[in-house]
Amino acid sequence: MPSAPPPPPPSSPSSSEPVENDLLQRTHSGLLRACDIVFGTIAVALAVLGIWLFAAGEIRLLTLVALWSFPVFNSGWSALTRRRDRVIADLTRCAVSLPIALYLYVAEAGMLEKLWVPALMMPVGTALSVGIATRRGLFGYLASFVYAVGLQGASVVSHGRFDVDSFDDSLGILLTGCIISMMAARLGHTLEEARRQRDSARAQTDRAEVTLQQLTERSQELTTAIRSLHDEMEHRMRVEIELRQAQKLESVGRLAAGVAHEINTPVQFVTDSIQFVRSGVAEVFDVVDKLEVVQRSVLEGAPSRDAAARAADVRDSADLAYLAENVPIALDRALAGLDRVATIVRSMRVFAHPDSAEMGDADLNQAIESTLTIAHNEYRYVADLETDLGDLPPVRCYIGELNQAILNIVVNAAHAIEDVVAGTAARGRIAVRTRRDGDDVVITIADTGAGIPEGARDHIFDPFFTTKKVGRGTGQGLAIARSVVVDKHRGTLAFETELGKGTTFNIRLPIEGVRAASPVCAA
Repeated sequence: MPSAPPPPPPSSPSSSEPVENDLLQRTHSGLLRACDIVFGTIAVALAVLGIWLFAAGEIRLLTLVALWSFPVFNSGWSALTRRRDRVIADLTRCAVSLPIALYLYVAEAGMLEKLWVPALMMPVGTALSVGIATRRGLFGYLASFVYAVGLQGASVVSHGRFDVDSFDDSLGILLTGCIISMMAARLGHTLEEARRQRDSARAQTDRAEVTLQQLTERSQELTTAIRSLHDEMEHRMRVEIELRQAQKLESVGRLAAGVAHEINTPVQFVTDSIQFVRSGVAEVFDVVDKLEVVQRSVLEGAPSRDAAARAADVRDSADLAYLAENVPIALDRALAGLDRVATIVRSMRVFAHPDSAEMGDADLNQAIESTLTIAHNEYRYVADLETDLGDLPPVRCYIGELNQAILNIVVNAAHAIEDVVAGTAARGRIAVRTRRDGDDVVITIADTGAGIPEGARDHIFDPFFTTKKVGRGTGQGLAIARSVVVDKHRGTLAFETELGKGTTFNIRLPIEGVRAASPVCAA
C-alpha cells in the first residue's frame, strides 16, 4: 500500500492572526493523515476479503461486501489523491451502505424470523446513520427510516418472486435498495433544504421587519430634525435681518452728527440768503414809501423841480442797483441749500429704509451717490472724493443691504486716510468707480491710506476683528459687507493692498442677481 504523502507544513501565523488558528490547522492536518492510514488499511483488508470470498464461491456475500466496500475504496482513493474535500461525502455513503448491506444479507439468508429484532433495528440503524452522517436532523432520521422499511418490504417480496440463490436476483434486490436509499436521501435532503430555506426566509423577514421598524423610527427622527432645522434657519434669518437693520441704524446714529452738520451748512446758506433778501425787500419798501410822499407833495402843488430832486435822493439812498444784482444770487443760494438738504434727507430715507425680503431692480449709481452723501462728513476734512460712475443697467439686488456694505467700506477708507494725514495739511483721496463687465457690475472703492498690515489680511472679514483704536470701530463693518456681497448676492469681494500706498476693494455683482456662490478673495 503506498504511503500517504506528508501533510503540508503549517504556515506560521502572522502578527494579526490568533494563535488558535495555527493549533486548529495542525489538528486538522493530523486528522486527515489519520484518515489516510485508516482508509488505506480498510481498503486493503476489504480487497483481500473480496478475493477470498470469490475463491470460496460466496457470491451473495461478496456482493454485499462489495456494496459497502466501494465507498471505502472511494474514500481511500480520495485520501491518497489528497481530494480530502470528498472524504466526508464518502464517509457518509459508508455509514448508509453498511446497515443496508447487513440488513439485506439477513433478509436474503431467510433469517428474519430468527433475527427479527436485529432486522428491525437495521432500518433504525440506517436512519440514524444517515441522519448522523448527513446531519439532516429529524427530517433525515424519519426519511431514512421510512425508506429503510420500504427496502425491507422489497426484500421480503423478493422471497416470493425471485430466486434467492440467483446472483442476478440478489443483485437486483441490492440495486433496488440502493435506488430507494438514494431517493430517500435525496428527498430528505430536499425537505431539509426546504425547511432551512423557510427558516432562512422567516429570519430574513424578521430582520427586514426590524430594519423597516428602525428605518421608520429613523425617518421620524430625521423628519423631526429637519423640522427643527427649518425652524432654526427661519429664526436665524429673522435674527440676521434684525441684526443688519440694527447695524444700519447704528451706522445712521454714528453718522448723525456728521449728517446734522451736512444739513446745517446748506441751512445756514438758506438763512443768510433769506436774511439778505429780507433786508433788501425792506429797503425797497422804504424807497417806495418815500416816493409816495414825494408823489403826494407834487399833487399838492409843490414845485416839480423840488420833487424830482427829492425822488433822486431817495433812489440813491437805497442802492437799488446792488439789490437788483445780488437778490437773485441770494435766492439761488437759498434754493441750492434747500436742494442740498432735500438730497441729504432723501439719502437718509433711502439708506435707513427697511430691507425688502425679495430682490428688486435698482439704480446702483443713485444708491452709491446717496451713500456717499451720508458719509460726506466722514471724509470731507481728510480726503477728496472722485467718482466715475459708468452706464449701468438696473441691477437685481437688495439695495438697502448694498448701501450698508458700501458705506462700511467708504467709512473704513476715510479712517485709514485720517490715520495718515492727521496733524498735517495733506489730504488723501477716495475714488469710487462703477463699470459693467459682461453679466456683472463692478464697484471699485480705492483709498490712499496706510494699507492693511500683512498679519491682518487673512482676518479682516472675521466678525469683531478690527485694527482701529478702541471706540472707533466694532469689527463688524467688513464682516457685514462680505455677508451682503458673497452670501446674499452670490458675488465676490476682493481687495488689493500695499503698505504705504492704500487699499482697493472690488465688489463684483451679477446683474440678474443669480450665480453660483463664490469665495472671498484677498490679495
